[in-house]
Amino acid sequence: MTTRTLELAETVFRLYQDLLRRRTGFVLADLQRTRLESRLGAEARSAGSFYQLYGRLRNEPSTSPLFGRLLDAAVNGETYFFRDPASLRAFAEEIAPERLLAGGQDGVLDVWSAGCATGEEAYGLSIVLHERGILPGRRVRILGTDLSPAHVRRARTAVYGPQALRATTPERRRAHFEAAEGGLFRLKAPLAAPVLFEARSLLDEPVPGPAFDVILCRNVLIYLAEDARSRVVEILASRLKPGGYILLGASDALAAAASPLTLVRLSNDVAYRR
Repeated sequence: MTTRTLELAETVFRLYQDLLRRRTGFVLADLQRTRLESRLGAEARSAGSFYQLYGRLRNEPSTSPLFGRLLDAAVNGETYFFRDPASLRAFAEEIAPERLLAGGQDGVLDVWSAGCATGEEAYGLSIVLHERGILPGRRVRILGTDLSPAHVRRARTAVYGPQALRATTPERRRAHFEAAEGGLFRLKAPLAAPVLFEARSLLDEPVPGPAFDVILCRNVLIYLAEDARSRVVEILASRLKPGGYILLGASDALAAAASPLTLVRLSNDVAYRR
């Protein structure tokens, strides 16, 4: 029996773009229509058409499994360990020691990797803190959040292929990873232990919510609509502890300029401070 192929018409694709932009701020590029058509084909056949599937999605809560499949189909989470070495050096050598000093001997270093994709950045933070001798001796909590539930499920496994480790030196690979089945690599348990993951849109963040010493949100805002970028920066700023830092991507400076944050020039990078 031949599986029926459904077409995602351009007019219906525009409805999906609008739905994602309104719910999450995410801008689905026109070039993604074929990808969405392929990845949501089974759901569209079950619903009867892509338009009927849109009708269902429109009434689904953002936390539902069906809406999660739309997010999984739309979001590209390609990344790798140590993608932003200057940012990691600024975090480990300048920001983290300062924030730990401010918190006192019994203080907790709270870190948020926003838009963490499949977890490489969040786990990379744990690695550099171990290398600096901050972990396991000090109390550290690292939260990773991402729009895609599938990305978060993968992140929780802490298992990666060679592509994810392409910027990881052989020394770091031997020190921090162990062999897994199928030629994959598993992050060692003590490095994974401080890191927790949750799936949600940045626009769905609770305000007020838990406060952080450091928030990393790099290569994320560029995928959001202009009005959503400003709202997200406001949300991030509201979630900082007094004196806390935000590390953004180079393309995010305009959104940060209109926020209550102050630009701080560090030895290894620039950051924004509350």
